[in-house]
Amino acid sequence: MVKKASKIIRFFVFIAVAAVFVVLLFLITNKKDVSEKSEILPAVVVQKPVRSNIVESVTISGYVEAKAMIPVVPFVSGTITEYYAVAGNLVHKDSLLAKIDDAPFRQQMLQAQAAYFAAKSTFDRVENLYKSGATTQQNYDTAKAQYDASTAQYDLAKLQMDYTEVKSPVEGTILIASQAVGSIGTSETPVAVIADLNYQVVRLKVPEKYFDLFNLEKDSLVVTVTRPAEKGMFEDAVTAASIENIAPYISPQSKNFEVVCRLENPGERFRPGMFVKVQVAYKTYNDVLVLPMQTKKLDGSFYIYDEKSQTVHFVMPPFSADDGNNFIVDEKYADTWFVIDGQNFLFDGQKVRLYEEALDEVLSEVKSENL
Repeated sequence: MVKKASKIIRFFVFIAVAAVFVVLLFLITNKKDVSEKSEILPAVVVQKPVRSNIVESVTISGYVEAKAMIPVVPFVSGTITEYYAVAGNLVHKDSLLAKIDDAPFRQQMLQAQAAYFAAKSTFDRVENLYKSGATTQQNYDTAKAQYDASTAQYDLAKLQMDYTEVKSPVEGTILIASQAVGSIGTSETPVAVIADLNYQVVRLKVPEKYFDLFNLEKDSLVVTVTRPAEKGMFEDAVTAASIENIAPYISPQSKNFEVVCRLENPGERFRPGMFVKVQVAYKTYNDVLVLPMQTKKLDGSFYIYDEKSQTVHFVMPPFSADDGNNFIVDEKYADTWFVIDGQNFLFDGQKVRLYEEALDEVLSEVKSENL
């Protein structure tokens, strides 16, 4: 029993020694690799600032609208016998858009006309008698009332006859023409919708924080409207705009205020309903040193690169203006290298190597292995 226990003890001692040996062997064989890895330096891309202009602005999305979209409806109801409205066509004031069947209105006009002439004849006769003293004031008043009523009825009948021709009240472009010959024209259904496409606007919902800026700097604001085009097909459509109206109040529900901008030259590529982006520029910095926004880390800091020591140094700059793509840097950094890529894995004082040098080394090693 003692001999058996002794064998078990020797077995476990052997296992323990073997384990220690394996650990020591692993550490010895990997010592060189660890040393080599510690010498691998992070690669970075550096760039010096360049001179450019920075425009501070706010960009807000919106939709193009016609200043006024006018539905043209007939003032009398009836079957449409002629229809000339075509969507997209330019029409002038009083252009004929549609015609309503005028047969019933013509009959009404003829009846009113007959009544008018009869009442007029009677009134003329009674008036002559009244002037000669041959009839009473009551007869004169009755004849005149009948004459006035028939005149009004006749005028109304002629007006309704004129209304059977539906004409454009303004000059503009037909946006909607959804009726046809044979359909019923009523005052509830427009025969066409017309808008002046030379007068298009965008109504912006601007956050409350910009209220003072828009009101106090209205005359100096520069507005640009961009309609994003399909990539690979056309370029973006761009036009200048002017601020036409700024709402004098803030909506308590949305905390926004409305700004109406008029497109100065909408041309052929802007139409009501289109999605656009409106940039309102409020301050411009000319000929300043700038760097791409990617230079900054999420906290706003960046790293500068020292060529002599090949190390990077952490900098937390004060706030500076930007245009969304580039930001302004101090003039003292005019000849300074900045890390614009790879900075998220660095620490202050760390030694680095340039991306171009690292790439050359890799290519050289690959070339040597292939040889």
